[in-house]
Amino acid sequence: MELFARTLEALDWPFVTTELASHARTAAGRRTAENVALLDDSAAIADSFDAIDEVLALLDKRVGTPPLGGVEEISEALERAARGEVLELIDLRAARCTLGALGEVNRFMLRNQAAAPTLAGLAEPIDLDRKLCAVFDCALDERGELAERTYPVLGQLRERIASLERRVRSILEGLLDSLELADVLQDRYITIRDDRFVLPIKVHAKGLGLGIVHDVSRSGQTVFVEPLQLVPLGNDKRIAEAELRDEERRIRADLSALLGRHADALHAALAAATELDLACARADFAARLDASRPVVGRDAIVDLRIARHPVLALTQESVVPNDLSLTPTRPVLVLTGPNAGGKTVAMKTIGLCALLVRAGCFVPAGPGSRVDVFDEIFADIGDMQTVHEGLSSFSAHLTTLRSMLERAGPGVLLLLDEIAAGTDPAQGGALARAVIERLADVGARVVVTTHYGQIKAMSAQDSRVEVSALEYRGGKPTYRVVPGTAGESHALAAAARVGIDDVLVERARTLMDQGERALHEALASLEVEREAAREASARAGAAAAVLAAREREVAERESALAERERKIKGRARELEQQYAQGLIERLRSAEDEVRRAVTGLGASASREQAARARSAIDEARALATAARAPEPSPGPAPRVGDRVRLSGLGTIGEVVALRAGEVEVRAGAMTVRARPDEVQVITGTGGGEAKSRHSWPRGEQPGSRGSAGSTRGEPTASVAFDREAAASLETALRIPDNTLDLRGVRVEQGLAMLETFLDESLVRNRDVVFVLHGHGTGAMRSAIRRALAESHYVSESAPASEDQGGDAFSVARLRG
Repeated sequence: MELFARTLEALDWPFVTTELASHARTAAGRRTAENVALLDDSAAIADSFDAIDEVLALLDKRVGTPPLGGVEEISEALERAARGEVLELIDLRAARCTLGALGEVNRFMLRNQAAAPTLAGLAEPIDLDRKLCAVFDCALDERGELAERTYPVLGQLRERIASLERRVRSILEGLLDSLELADVLQDRYITIRDDRFVLPIKVHAKGLGLGIVHDVSRSGQTVFVEPLQLVPLGNDKRIAEAELRDEERRIRADLSALLGRHADALHAALAAATELDLACARADFAARLDASRPVVGRDAIVDLRIARHPVLALTQESVVPNDLSLTPTRPVLVLTGPNAGGKTVAMKTIGLCALLVRAGCFVPAGPGSRVDVFDEIFADIGDMQTVHEGLSSFSAHLTTLRSMLERAGPGVLLLLDEIAAGTDPAQGGALARAVIERLADVGARVVVTTHYGQIKAMSAQDSRVEVSALEYRGGKPTYRVVPGTAGESHALAAAARVGIDDVLVERARTLMDQGERALHEALASLEVEREAAREASARAGAAAAVLAAREREVAERESALAERERKIKGRARELEQQYAQGLIERLRSAEDEVRRAVTGLGASASREQAARARSAIDEARALATAARAPEPSPGPAPRVGDRVRLSGLGTIGEVVALRAGEVEVRAGAMTVRARPDEVQVITGTGGGEAKSRHSWPRGEQPGSRGSAGSTRGEPTASVAFDREAAASLETALRIPDNTLDLRGVRVEQGLAMLETFLDESLVRNRDVVFVLHGHGTGAMRSAIRRALAESHYVSESAPASEDQGGDAFSVARLRG
């Protein structure tokens, strides 16, 4: 037990348990956390972990945690009540508060029983007698006094005492104002001595028979006298107060007896509340540590991933995490490297995580970590020199080693800091190796730190030993564990770093044994090569991550484009159907008009009727021709080097490759693969033969005065309303690169910005551009649409479709 107690101190376990206790809500919970029991049953540990998970889940759902704040420490009062003692009012107040809090906890757990079955099981003993709770709920008022509404006699006695006090004060105030006592009063005030109301009288008047003297001032110049006329009233008041005390004691006795009869059930409920409090403290502690639930077994395996030292995790913002492991095939972990490089911290991390699991707590490591249950955990860390026992540091260390060898076996974790240090290195290294081999032979799990070369070389000769180094880079430690390699101690480098002069350091280097110097130089060279390999690996990993991110981005973009294409084609089919339906309806209307005209001619012909008939026939003939118009014939097949328009993207590019069923087009910095039917070869550059096509809503045609006050009607002669222009531009894709934002800009400034944007777009080979002018008063929108219609850069323009952003945008195709 002494060795285990020293182990807990060496691992800073009291600091950890104090932090755990700080998260408890009750006094009993804090006391239990500070002395938390170490569990040795895997099932009990799993139950503790389940409770932590349930508390964290309740917090995530914003349900809260069991309301334990009102549970007070009443165990000792319950024991006295069970022995038949009458409790004081302060004890009854604590009992009433605790009963109410336990009732709230019980109701909370009933509401959340399905979501937190383990917590509900812990709370099962909190099932209090309803009559007991009802009695205590009514026994005390909001001030914590015995309630007069429950005990009317108390009210009567208290009122009687108050009435007597009022009569006494009235008489005393009258005496203060009377001439009878004017010469003998020392001062004009009323006070109390021995529970009796008195007046301050000059000492020379105490023999005048004014009343009963109850006290004398310190100076001896004043006596405190109860006037004779008040004595009967004072006596009546004392009698009433005695009756009140007797009644209050009788009530307290009844309440104490009631508590005593339920003492066992209340003790069980308090114990359950303490277990709930400990579970909540463990959950808060896990959140504070950013800890996770480890896998727990019985095979003495430790597999910590990105583990952090618990104390450092609690006290520092940034802690270097490490992967640490002990397995049946590699039961020994040797940590090497420079002093103050983190060897002992890494070793303590394993020990503390093993203790945390035994305490039913999560560990500060990544998900998927494993820490099995160890029956015993012992550590030899620091100087255990004892002068009174006559033990040197090395002797004390050997004594501890002997105790560990005696206790070592399966399920035992041993932590040895600087094993066999403090003596001749050759003999110390040999002793350390022999101890490690014995501990591995008996099945213990062992973590050691060392500077001995013999121990660093063990992994090459004994497969049970894993040697790891604490990294030393750039002339200082990084505290990162590098598995599979031995670390240089860097004693001479450390001496130079703290300021010891270079000549002395160099002299020490020359005094090193040739073989030893070669070994140290080889280890240092290995560290340099390892660092170079690590940096190369990091660069390769970063490049791979960038490539993977770009591949994901391209895949997402292709998926988005495919979805966009599907929507555009669907919208195009809808427009074709709507246009065809409208054409049919107009054709039918024209046919009806022809019939009416023919009928009218047959009856009584006139020039006006003949003209109307001729007009109706011409319109019907034009509609019929439009309905029978053939589909546009496909253009020439694209070839490498052709300039083409991508129908899905609404942009122009150059064909760079032809593949099976696909055309590869480069448009600016983007390369796109499309089907041949999605690519249109540009056969000319426009010029005088190109016809501008513009589609604007009625009342917004360029050339009119805008939507406000303009003459609404058909498009003007200078700009024809072209339904086909609107349909062709609906397939264009709006992106930030081809969009000009004019929100918040004045009309004159917006027109200048538009001209610059069109110049730039032509130079950058944009096919389609968008202008965001917003809605507003309509002045900017009308001016922009007029400018687009009149621009020699623009071949066609229209309001944007709903998919492209709606009427707040205008879209235009530039001449090729």
